Amino acid sequence: MPALHLWRHARAAALAVALSGLAALATQDATAAGKFDGTWNVTLTCETGPDGAWSYTYFFPATVVEGVLHGERGVKDRGGWFKLDGKIEPDGTATLIGQGLTNAPGYVVGHLDPHTPYEYQVSAHFDATSGTGSRTTTRKCDFVFAKQ
Repeated sequence: MPALHLWRHARAAALAVALSGLAALATQDATAAGKFDGTWNVTLTCETGPDGAWSYTYFFPATVVEGVLHGERGVKDRGGWFKLDGKIEPDGTATLIGQGLTNAPGYVVGHLDPHTPYEYQVSAHFDATSGTGSRTTTRKCDFVFAKQ
């Protein structure tokens, strides 16, 4: 009987250690995601396009909740509207998706008509208070993120 009691005690102790390790990992993941949470100021600057499309700069707010970023500029369904979304990984890396509707053709590569939908990826990296990113296609566009 004492051997069975010792085995049960050892098994309970091993289970407690395993559960505390899982709790520590869950807390670590929540803390890592939460370190980016808050309100951010975003500056998007696009250089002159390869076809002469004019350069421009946008300023807009973004929020990060549980490591997920959402920012928006303009009025949805109107020309010049833009949104930026994506998950920031615990190490600060992020692949964000920019989507919008074109406005004045002079600012758009290909000089597309107003209200033409577009989408592109942004490769970004964040730390606790700042971040940078770059558009990965078509024209050089840089993002700067500053936590408020």
